[in-house]
Order: sequence, then structure tokens, then C-alpha cells
Amino acid sequence: MKVLDPQAALLTTSEVYNFLLENPPRPPPKKIGSYAPVNLKGYQRVREDCLDYITNTIPHIAGYPSPETFIHTVVPKLRTFGLTKTEAFMMINLGVGLRTGYEQQPSTNGDRDGNNGAISGTAESASGNENAGTSGDEEQHDPAGGGNEAAYQPSDVELLSCVIEEFEDRFPGEEGQGQIQKIVQLIRDEYERAHSKHAATNGDALGKEDVMDVS
Repeated sequence: MKVLDPQAALLTTSEVYNFLLENPPRPPPKKIGSYAPVNLKGYQRVREDCLDYITNTIPHIAGYPSPETFIHTVVPKLRTFGLTKTEAFMMINLGVGLRTGYEQQPSTNGDRDGNNGAISGTAESASGNENAGTSGDEEQHDPAGGGNEAAYQPSDVELLSCVIEEFEDRFPGEEGQGQIQKIVQLIRDEYERAHSKHAATNGDALGKEDVMDVS
């Protein structure tokens, strides 16, 4: 047997998540005759690990529209920019154009305020320490500390430079930057359009959210 297109079976994280949502585990089957019941512990473990990963690492995936209205539409359009299917899927998985530019748009100062809060909290802790005589210096060093590293959100260009092979050669100069902006805007537009379509059909713009049942 020869595999004609090894990328044909690729799935985005959102598609895997939706599959698990739509296929809850079956009740444990009863033993019939001499046949041992099917062990579903492996499937349960996959569901639990997937939910944990999405909840704690990539929570934006849970808010994606259904693959039929978003992924199946945006991927062919991304391919017109010379992107491979793998590159397009990675952009979707990472939330390019969505995590910082779209999904967090209602609180554009959220990251900045969060960083300031972390700095203030560290400074207050430092002022309560008997040996913290130079709290001003500690405030200047806090932004580079490990406490704020988790709050850092890379820009779309930083994400794309990691995802797209030979990024600078394929998207050089001002023309390349213009193409990048079109790619980001395309993802945002299709994301918004898919949510609007879902809301018009189901009256719920939020979709399934993270309601996977792992019981």
C-alpha cells in the first residue's frame, strides 16, 4: 500500500476536541458469554488528558467555532498565500491573530494591567520583607522575573516566524509584511464570520465552550 497524501489525515486540535465532545464514552458493556468487556480506560485517559491540555495550556481552542464553519473554510484560503496545510493548521492551533489581536480585544490592556498587578504584588511582598531595603530596584527587576513570563503573549509575527519555514525568504521586506497582515486579518475575519453564522443558526455565539464530560 502506498500513501498518496500523508497530510490528508491531519487534524487540528479544535477538530480533535470537537470529536471528543460529540463522542462521549459509552457505558461499560456487560460481559456476554465468554467475551471479555471492552476496556475503555484508555479512551477515558485520552479525554481527560485532552481536556486538561486545552483548559490549562490552550484555552482559546474551546471557544473556536465548529470546524465545518471555520477550519474547513479558512484553511483553503490560507493555502492561497503559499502556506502548507501543516503551517495553516499550526496557525489555527496557536491562535494566530486571535489570542492577542481578537479574542482579548475587549480587554486590550489586560496583559499590561496583569503585568502591572504582578509587579505591584511582588513589590508589596518585597516591602514587607525585613531585608528588602531597595524595593525600587526590585520593582525594576520584576518585569524580567519568572513571575511575568507566563503572562507574556507573543505577537502574531513571532508566532508566524516559528510556524512558517524560511519565513524571511518567503515573506521578505514590506511586501512580505503586507502579506502577513493579510493572513492575520483573514483568520480574524473568518473567525468572526464563523461565530456569526453559528449564532444565527443556534442562537449561541459562544459555541460548545469547554464542556467536555470526562466522567
